[in-house]
Amino acid sequence: MTDLKQKKATTFAPVPPPAVNEKDVTAVPEYLTSVYGRRYFHPWLTALFDNEKIAVPATCFLAGKLTKAVTNEIIEGDDVLQLGVASGGFEREVASKMNGKGTYCIEDVSAAHINAMKPRVSPWLNTVIKERDFTVPDNKRYDVVIGCFTLHELPDTRKRAVLKRAFNALKPTGKMIFVDYGAPKRFHPLKPVLKTFNRLFEPFAESLWYNEIESFAPKTDKLIWAKKTYFGDLYQCVIAQRR
Repeated sequence: MTDLKQKKATTFAPVPPPAVNEKDVTAVPEYLTSVYGRRYFHPWLTALFDNEKIAVPATCFLAGKLTKAVTNEIIEGDDVLQLGVASGGFEREVASKMNGKGTYCIEDVSAAHINAMKPRVSPWLNTVIKERDFTVPDNKRYDVVIGCFTLHELPDTRKRAVLKRAFNALKPTGKMIFVDYGAPKRFHPLKPVLKTFNRLFEPFAESLWYNEIESFAPKTDKLIWAKKTYFGDLYQCVIAQRR
């Protein structure tokens, strides 16, 4: 009994991963503060919108299916780069699928988003979090690069920068996966509502109605593209495999 108590006393819960490995607050793009200022940088509002009780209904209750479309492409031991913090339980599901193997690197320019997300990945010690502009390249290479509802919040020039960063960050046989809004079908019941919402709050989202994600990527024959849509084409999952 004494030995058992001693073992329990020396067993420690996993510590959270480092909050910041790299920090570059001078690189915050101007449009983020002017368009998304409160939602990106106000701690209380960020935590509210990141909450699963908000995030799941906001995706018409398809968050689980969209997350599964990403995690199905990840295997234990993969090195994964995520460009931008997602909402709800996305990071938790990705980290769980990786099962502590490989490196899970998450980059975002918003400290508030990072702090709201940290509890979701705190048990996983293979997680690395960076507060930085994720369009800026580095020398690291990954098996999988993810963007989960990232592109619709970016001007087209930065969409291209993200796709370029993602492509250049891939290992020779790596893949990039982007889950985001698509172009809803002509008579989709939510289309008028979304159009109004986008004009008021998401000025860069409608670009994905008229442009394929592939069109923002570098022009190359080294990628094989595949696309799946959901809920009347309102959502899309695009996968590009490097060859």
